[in-house]
Amino acid sequence: MDAGSATLSDILVSDKQYIVPVFQRFYSWNKDNWVTLWADIESLVNEADKSFVHFIGPMIVNPRAMPQEPTRFFVIDGQQRLITLSILLCALRDIAREFEFATLANLVEDLLLFKTAHDEVILRLEPRFADREPFRKVIKAEVSHQDSEEPIVQAYLYFKGEIKSDVGQYKGDEFTHLNELYGAIRKRLKLVTITLEDKDDPTKIFESMNFKQEKLLNADLIRNYVMMMLPIERQDEFGNTLWEGFEKLFATENSNRPDSDELEDFYYRYLIARTDYFARGKVYPTFTHFASEAIVGQSYPEIRDSLERLVASLKRYARYYRSIMHPEKFEADNDLKDAFVRFRKLGVQTALPLLMDWYDRLDNESRPGRTSKEAFLRMVNAVESFVIRRFILGERTRGYGSDFANAKKAANLYDLFKYFHQRTWPNDNAVVGALVNFPLYSSDSKRTRLILEELENSFGHKERVDVRNTSKITIEHILPQSKNLSTEWKEMLGDNANEIHEQYHDTLGNLTLSGYNRELGKKPFEEKKQEYDKLGSGSHLELNTYVLKQAKWTEHEITNRTTLLSQRVIEIWPRVETSDSS
Repeated sequence: MDAGSATLSDILVSDKQYIVPVFQRFYSWNKDNWVTLWADIESLVNEADKSFVHFIGPMIVNPRAMPQEPTRFFVIDGQQRLITLSILLCALRDIAREFEFATLANLVEDLLLFKTAHDEVILRLEPRFADREPFRKVIKAEVSHQDSEEPIVQAYLYFKGEIKSDVGQYKGDEFTHLNELYGAIRKRLKLVTITLEDKDDPTKIFESMNFKQEKLLNADLIRNYVMMMLPIERQDEFGNTLWEGFEKLFATENSNRPDSDELEDFYYRYLIARTDYFARGKVYPTFTHFASEAIVGQSYPEIRDSLERLVASLKRYARYYRSIMHPEKFEADNDLKDAFVRFRKLGVQTALPLLMDWYDRLDNESRPGRTSKEAFLRMVNAVESFVIRRFILGERTRGYGSDFANAKKAANLYDLFKYFHQRTWPNDNAVVGALVNFPLYSSDSKRTRLILEELENSFGHKERVDVRNTSKITIEHILPQSKNLSTEWKEMLGDNANEIHEQYHDTLGNLTLSGYNRELGKKPFEEKKQEYDKLGSGSHLELNTYVLKQAKWTEHEITNRTTLLSQRVIEIWPRVETSDSS
């Protein structure tokens, strides 16, 4: 290991090329970091003593000399600084070009690019795969508005704006100031450089350096762990051909970079689906244990084959995850799409590993104990029934994570039903009885919406309204939700109006769907009925049929409607009886 200090000119010189290994994290510096760096550079430019230098941190590199190729260095630590400084140089180059200072622009570009003996143009720095496209666009000055969401492009635009604003203060002397800025960046910013030797393990150093600094995400640690299983010269090829394809499944619409929150959540659900329940804080050690058991052999071909199987599994389950979490976008089967839309509204992501496991039983042709689409849909319905019935009875939700993880052990539907019975799956009488007084809406408005939508769909109207369109169809309280009842409502409800309102206004019997919620508000019952009867509200929404037939709306009508709708609730979400259930 050789340590020393170096300027940017020392680093970005000759035929050296710097590669950011695929086990590194994406570019993550933000405006706070850019502002700090820019302030340091401005201080250098304004410093009277031009020999003054500023140290900006460490850089650890691992050299890899290849015959007839540029000398390559893998950047083990310091990639964020090196990428940012390169972006800053691009901004300086482009401002110099705008002022037609071609010689200065070319000098700056010499720190960014070089030519080989065969006249091949090489980038002095190559970020890891997902950062390469936006970085190359900045290097080539091909940035467009469509790239503005990329952090690398945002950094470029920030520095370009600061340089342009700064140089604007030097009318007639722009070249002198830009040249001083170039000199300060090139010669007066210094890094502590550590060059590793063959005996040093770069991946171990990377891991120890980052555990002592900013905490890495589980996704970063997992990527690092997988790549550490490969020889470093094989990591780039493996990342480009296999790992990149997996991570891109979680890419956002405006970027090649994965959504870190969703990728983190996927790892947690995937590992529970493949192993057992564990606390979210143990994702990384759980993955390392899981992956180490999956690696067969010691040689590179054997390890690569094992990792290929691991990536194939990750990609397959990632497809299940996306279908369940974003059914409108990723699920092609309409029956499964409807089931997953309902599941999302159920709001019980702790059951995700169970659904992912059963989806694999449905989809994976090599999976033992495969299941049918019909059985899969019944499984999803059983999960909904278990959750909704327990919700209505106010049963505990704590422990659902382990409950649903253990449910994966059920070999078939019958065993799953038995398992849910053992975990207290409420029977019909309990559900119907509880719904009379259960404050459905105030307990969970999203589940209330799901229940009302499925109740409406259960009537099978020939001209069905799209009740899932939340911008047009909303939840309506027939007896107004507000405590400030009008005179008409108080007269209709009688002497106990306030008590009746308090007890029943959020119950199932008093809730419906309507396209006229704003217009309805606190209106008297007769006026509400007229609105319910309008095209698209009353005549096409079966939930309102009973209401339209009533001359008044009191405790009796509300509880009676609750009883009627309760029968449909237990039919939509049945508790499947087994021989040993009660």
